Amino acid sequence: MKQLMLVIVCVAAAVMLGCVPSLQPLYSEKDPILLAPLAGTWVSENGKEKFTFKADEQEIKYEVTCTDEEGGTGKLEARLLRLGKHLFLDTTVSDLPEVKCAYPKCHLLPVHLFTKITIEGDVLRYATLDFGWIKNGIEKKKITLRHEAMKDMTFLTASTKELQEFVRAHADEKDAFQDSKELRRKK
Repeated sequence: MKQLMLVIVCVAAAVMLGCVPSLQPLYSEKDPILLAPLAGTWVSENGKEKFTFKADEQEIKYEVTCTDEEGGTGKLEARLLRLGKHLFLDTTVSDLPEVKCAYPKCHLLPVHLFTKITIEGDVLRYATLDFGWIKNGIEKKKITLRHEAMKDMTFLTASTKELQEFVRAHADEKDAFQDSKELRRKK
């Protein structure tokens, strides 16, 4: 039960942080790339948030170990891809809690989150799609991307191709992404 609550809290936190979960990935089979400068450990200015990227060259992905500001840790699976002139990470949880009962297990859903990144030397900047911008665009019918809305949550249900077209079209719009956060390479 404790593990199930962790997943529920993580999904709620993603929404509260302004993230937009998608049922489909942003990448197709041919899209993922590895970029040597991404591998390693990146920390926030206050040192409380930490992301360690380890490249998996066989599956063309990164295993990411992350620590949040409260000291909670978790593992993500990340695929890096280039859409136009921008780099994006598609992340999904890789350590879903082990649930021994089949009924709660059916409720766990590893969604995808999309993050625009830039790497300049020892600085990594990242920004996720902005939930408020998406929600507002859907309400005003300016965004027609397939989705499902439930209470205060919106899940993108569009295909990978549709997601790529959408993200590529809005990658340069300032309001489409949250303010970027900065991490520094830990040496």
